[in-house]
Amino acid sequence: MSHDALRWDVPAEVPNVVVVDGHFEAYGPLAASARLGKLNLHFRSSGADAIKLARRHRVDAWLVATELDDMSGHDFLELLQSRLGDSKVAIVEAAANPGRHWDIASREAAEVGADSLLAPPITFRDLESLLGIGAGSRPVLSVPKASRAVVTLPVGVGAAVVAIAVLMLG
Repeated sequence: MSHDALRWDVPAEVPNVVVVDGHFEAYGPLAASARLGKLNLHFRSSGADAIKLARRHRVDAWLVATELDDMSGHDFLELLQSRLGDSKVAIVEAAANPGRHWDIASREAAEVGADSLLAPPITFRDLESLLGIGAGSRPVLSVPKASRAVVTLPVGVGAAVVAIAVLMLG
């Protein structure tokens, strides 16, 4: 899918969400919500690709892994700070367990400007919590299924295959 096919002109009620993580399988439930028109979801596996996206488009929420293809998630957030505006940011900690490690990860996420720390699998409810909205308070995008540009994947062929498999299973 080309970048030209992105639907950034949809009403502001539908959040634009960028996932910066090479492990797309952790976002299956969120991808299912995107297929229902609840959000526009865009995947990037590297910080550099995500920064390019931030230069061109409005982003309501960033979901950033602690480790990216080309840098740490914390380094990425430091680079992104000048472009955040009103965007909300969550660090996604794949290895986070309740307890001391979670407390340390929460503190580190706050230090780099993240609004929240999340653990996979990431759901639409997690996104609602991050954005501070209640269930049903945002209307669903009313675009015919054939014209929905819900997910973009400018990543390597292997990662794209994994992402497609996740979307099909979701």
